[in-house]
Amino acid sequence: MSKILEKCVYTQLRDYYQYWNYLTPDQSGFRPNHSTTTALLKVCNDIQAGMEQGNLTGAIFLDFAKAFDTVDHGILLEKLKNSGIGDRTLTWFQSYVSDRSQYVSIYGSSSLPLPVTCGVPQVSILGPLLFTIFINDLPNVCKASTIHMYADNTVIYTSKPNLQQLEAVLQEQFTEVEKWIKHNKLFLNNDKTVTMLFGTAPKLHKLQNPHLCVGTKSNGPLTTVTSLKYLGMWLDPNLSFGPHIEKLSSKLYPKLGALYRN
Repeated sequence: MSKILEKCVYTQLRDYYQYWNYLTPDQSGFRPNHSTTTALLKVCNDIQAGMEQGNLTGAIFLDFAKAFDTVDHGILLEKLKNSGIGDRTLTWFQSYVSDRSQYVSIYGSSSLPLPVTCGVPQVSILGPLLFTIFINDLPNVCKASTIHMYADNTVIYTSKPNLQQLEAVLQEQFTEVEKWIKHNKLFLNNDKTVTMLFGTAPKLHKLQNPHLCVGTKSNGPLTTVTSLKYLGMWLDPNLSFGPHIEKLSSKLYPKLGALYRN
């Protein structure tokens, strides 16, 4: 019965947001006619367009620490209210996220239950949509750059003619994002949040130091990588997809060999 009720609420809430066009187009997760493919096409096409214009493109790939489990209930309810949800419906959502508990069970032994004070319910129908609403206003702080999200997989990027302009814009945008993260009581995994510089081979070859210098307030500069797995695809600075093809081939050759032998 609970799943049926959740499905009814999910359908009404989704239709409401679609009617008012409330959800940001910069989110590809948990949306009809959207997928990792549409997210990859959007990001890669924008980077490729920057290359064709002779620009460098800098990107910051954000990694949230346990994003679904750290959603603050009070902030979530406030965002639901700000989106036009009425008081009676808001009371229902407050009841939905509150008075939940969790415990650990190993080999028949269970720990004492503890109250769940934050996070959207796991393996639920409403959970993904509630998280989408919670993170929906993140693009508002990135006005000087482009941002795209697939659930909590977030990338911020912009294209500029030279490296100095690129670093200045990305640093400003990342500082604003850090403020948003702190205000919304989320946590950024600084070790896995990395930067990447894209451009044509001749453009990157002219740079003495082809790295982005973007730093956090507490942990110093972010790491710049030359290859990164984003939504299942390995990206490289030239968007040649060479590393992706190599890694995919290394997985396929043994399987093809087994098929050939059989």
